[in-house]
Amino acid sequence: MNATKKLVEIGNIVSNTELSADVSALVLECPQVVAEAKPGQFVMIKNEMGSTYLRRPFGVADVDKENGLLLLVYRKAGKGTQELALLEEGSPISVEGPLGKGFSFKEAGRTLLIGGGVGIAPIIYTARHLSEEITGPKPVILFGVRNHKELFWSDFVEDFAEKLIYTTDDGSYGRKGFAIDAIPDILAKYPDIRHIKVCGPTIMMKGIAELAIKQGIECEVSLEKRMACGIGVCLGCTFAGKSGKRWKVCADGPVFDGVEVFG
Repeated sequence: MNATKKLVEIGNIVSNTELSADVSALVLECPQVVAEAKPGQFVMIKNEMGSTYLRRPFGVADVDKENGLLLLVYRKAGKGTQELALLEEGSPISVEGPLGKGFSFKEAGRTLLIGGGVGIAPIIYTARHLSEEITGPKPVILFGVRNHKELFWSDFVEDFAEKLIYTTDDGSYGRKGFAIDAIPDILAKYPDIRHIKVCGPTIMMKGIAELAIKQGIECEVSLEKRMACGIGVCLGCTFAGKSGKRWKVCADGPVFDGVEVFG
């Protein structure tokens, strides 16, 4: 389990900006949580002005430790996120975290970061960390999105990437198809890739993890599960690993070795 100090802090909204018709970026001032946050971890938030009772998990998209700012990116899907989208600057948000086990980092070799959908969000802080804190080549970043209207992710990561590549479902930008379709060409162009870190839909992560295992490349996956508590008490996010052990996504993850999940 992760040994990082867990906190509950009342944060204030600095900005709540619409990135597309259904995706928004929320910036919170919560310096205590930010000081402890690591790439790949998550927080549980509660809208103090909303109607929902349970906290909701959000991956840490990025942090500004100097100013105590936390970035979360969310898709407006259900009642809770629709209410969240209506909040303005200065509104209070209860933030519990940072929670879970994040990504691991090694100095040797290049990393390929892959994200799909709103699962792209945790890739931002991971890319920043690799670029600014880890000695070695900058990461190659691959994003699988629906269409050209989801290219706003570039603004968050292009400064940290050796190369930023998109695939789109409809072919409106970059390569038509899914993220996994672009990987063979990427590995051929960047033979120094030794690590893959991926976050997104399960079917995408499964295919990429299986490909990485065949290629002998270390692969970490960030799982998404519905959570009620976020600390391993309710057992609502458990799954059986390949080793036979039952894991809790919130407490043992959300980041796992791809071999354990999909090997």
